[in-house]
Amino acid sequence: MLVIRIYPDHGHPSSLWPSKELIVVPPQRFPQAYVLPSQMGIDDELGEKILAWTDRFQKFFVTEIDGFAMRPRWRPGINVFDWYDEGYRIVGELRARFPDVHVKPEFAQYVFSVNERRESMGLVPVSLPNEPKAGHISITELLHPK
Repeated sequence: MLVIRIYPDHGHPSSLWPSKELIVVPPQRFPQAYVLPSQMGIDDELGEKILAWTDRFQKFFVTEIDGFAMRPRWRPGINVFDWYDEGYRIVGELRARFPDVHVKPEFAQYVFSVNERRESMGLVPVSLPNEPKAGHISITELLHPK
């Protein structure tokens, strides 16, 4: 199955992680650790949206949080929910451009807490060991089920 993962990462200018079969213009002389939209035949308009969206991530994202209930941190000056929505608009445009490819958004962890993402999938939220909470599962039980 052909896949394009949309996953922002520090130092990666496009957030595009495609199956190698989708790269139509290989890098010149020296292989690079990332793929640019133009290397996948993505038009300039969509390519610029992808690069700008990723640039906002690079400039404003601070860190993921180790806990289960807190959201990741961003610098002031960006609405992270607008950034998230823009990411899904990009995913939609990529799905239209590549209808036979699984375009997989992997950026919710930069906006929502672990427990928010778990509960949105219909899963029980997680708590730390020795800190039982009603309606939660201990991380120990989750990692080592009986």
